[in-house]
Amino acid sequence: MNRLRALQQRTLQAVLGDNPSRLRELRGDDRVDTSRRMDVYRQGYRLRLRDALAAEYPGLGLLAGKRFERLLDSYVAAHPSGHYNIRWHGAGLPAFLEYARPWCERPALAEMARLDWAISTAFDAADETATVAMDLSGVPAAAWADMHLRPQAHLQVLSFTANVDAFRRAADAGGPRPRLRSRGRPHHLLVWRQALAVHYRAIEDDERCTLAAAMRDESFALLCERLAEHHDPASALSRMAEMLRRWIDDGLMAGWRLQQESM
Repeated sequence: MNRLRALQQRTLQAVLGDNPSRLRELRGDDRVDTSRRMDVYRQGYRLRLRDALAAEYPGLGLLAGKRFERLLDSYVAAHPSGHYNIRWHGAGLPAFLEYARPWCERPALAEMARLDWAISTAFDAADETATVAMDLSGVPAAAWADMHLRPQAHLQVLSFTANVDAFRRAADAGGPRPRLRSRGRPHHLLVWRQALAVHYRAIEDDERCTLAAAMRDESFALLCERLAEHHDPASALSRMAEMLRRWIDDGLMAGWRLQQESM
């Protein structure tokens, strides 16, 4: 077993190394010599990583266009896979695009990667039972102020300056490449999964702030206070009811509790 493990380690170093030493256990033949055979393994490994990344980042592929393969190759070279599951190799790509040249000169690339990865991770997230309207019907009126909603763990709120959602929709539909547009101020997208489908939609700043408060486990009374910072008191109440109804319909909530139940 020790000999096998040592061989596996030498093979790994030979495949991953920038200047691999000759693997003495590898044999050539009349068709392919040892050096060429090692190149096949090394290039095949990197192509497999690139293919896996391309599957996780369809929106980025559409946005980057002809430069997509070069972008992925530069990431693979800078960030060899450190996880036994190839699916997680792409976790660092959004951050890589924020600092690595020349990609960081186009901020929309990192934004697009963030949206693609959020959709991917939402799809893979653990299943949770969604709260339905009937679950809240039994909450006494006097207890609503102390109620704490529990959003789904996979729910994410992202902010962008470019219309990256248009590129992801086009990639999913196999449509033409949209025109890249930048907005004067950030816009917000909500990403979540309902059953087996991942959804994303634009949300206004009032909903973003209120959802963020719910994700911090703030009480329903505090959620209403956050919303009142964006609306007058009369319209804030109706807006809260509207948002809560949609959150429930979209399956965004995984449960609720009353403050006294946790004491």
